[in-house]
Amino acid sequence: MSAERAPRRLSKRLLQNEVLVGEFDAALKKNVSEVRDYTARFHRRMERRGIATMRGTGWAVRPFLLPAAQLDFVASSLHAGLTELKNVLRAWLARPGALTRALPFHPDFERCVDVVDGVWSAAFLSHLRPDGFFFEDRYVLSEINYGNGLIVSCGYTEAVHEYWSGHPVLKRLGWDVARLHRRPFPFLVSVLKRFVRPAKRPTVALVAHSAEWKVLESYPKRVLDQVRFARDELVRSGLGARLVTEEGLEVGRDGNPRFRSDGRAVDLVMFITVSSSFLDEPRLMLPGGPLAPFGTARIGDVWVLKPLAGLVVDKAALTVLGTLRERFPAASHDGYRVEVAPTEFPYRKAPERYTRAKDEWVIKRGFDGKDTHIGIARSPEAWRSVVREVVKDKEYVAQRYVSLPRCEIPVFVDEKHLEWVPSRVELSSFLFDGLFGGAAGRHAPDAEGLVMSDAPPDYGFSTVFSV
Repeated sequence: MSAERAPRRLSKRLLQNEVLVGEFDAALKKNVSEVRDYTARFHRRMERRGIATMRGTGWAVRPFLLPAAQLDFVASSLHAGLTELKNVLRAWLARPGALTRALPFHPDFERCVDVVDGVWSAAFLSHLRPDGFFFEDRYVLSEINYGNGLIVSCGYTEAVHEYWSGHPVLKRLGWDVARLHRRPFPFLVSVLKRFVRPAKRPTVALVAHSAEWKVLESYPKRVLDQVRFARDELVRSGLGARLVTEEGLEVGRDGNPRFRSDGRAVDLVMFITVSSSFLDEPRLMLPGGPLAPFGTARIGDVWVLKPLAGLVVDKAALTVLGTLRERFPAASHDGYRVEVAPTEFPYRKAPERYTRAKDEWVIKRGFDGKDTHIGIARSPEAWRSVVREVVKDKEYVAQRYVSLPRCEIPVFVDEKHLEWVPSRVELSSFLFDGLFGGAAGRHAPDAEGLVMSDAPPDYGFSTVFSV
């Protein structure tokens, strides 16, 4: 077989700067006791501040050291692709009902949400946290995460920045932590300050639908810790911030939102969860309904970050984004590529398409909530049962399974003994108006059939340095 016809060998490893990884690990091996004691003190300090941190294999004692050029290219390519997706949405919106015919939304979606105003809003792509796989030769986008998890992720990376600032190995190596660790939280603050209404002491309403707030309360303690930490950090940045549900806001006579508890003006509304629960009772969102203001891009003079129109930019939108590859950069000057994980609607397809090769598929809920099934991790009987149901409606998408990138991560497995644990990693990048604003690595001990949502056993979330 000629070289031209030979199948392309795809990388299975995480793209890291292996020279810097080697330097760090060599210094780590020489200073195990110092790093262990330093790490234990940090965890105790966070605990005293009411912030739960990950432990054991969930806490990496070396940051991920990823090449800045490729991280920047991925961010710019994804932003270009999502801009093209936005243009497609605009074209659909010129024909009433076209959006809900193309994507599986409630038939009243366009009546409940001002999608036109939302898609045209300057806030539509102001910040995202897409998930993907950062291989040595390519990046594969797996989920867009338009609104999901960003405030928690920003809060956690900001909280642990203090750990890296005083890390004994980083000090010995003389690395510039402030330069290498692109922290997403300051980028987020900049976005908020750009959209907040001018006021002497502007206040941001951090809104979670009451049903989704209950879901947050059911998660491990660290999740709400990070939400509250993020709120407190916004206050320290000069922005008043309050956590509320939809029940905590009302629209005043001037048409602007205010806090129901004391009538104080709200200068920016920011959704901090997926917010699909607003559509659980569409009648409340219809024009004139009590929740109708939440479906707009502005409530009176006050911006909404991000507008509920962004609900369309979820996993099912990958079915459209994947068709737009010719319209945004697929490869950088050095050949590094960006790909969209092949995603389709299984609705009305023959079940045999998915049961004959179950190890090649992952089935996910397309929009509202999380419900993920990995073919390689299911028995044939359980998989057939899932497939029988998902081909009956439009709520799910089928995505080609991608085995996550591998690497070795140094951790204190029992908070005492240092080990390099073979792991799989998913990259969570932060994009702010198309710019790379930092990233985190979601990781777990090496296994086939891993996805990071819902979190697998010994799940970790660690910081990325762009080097």
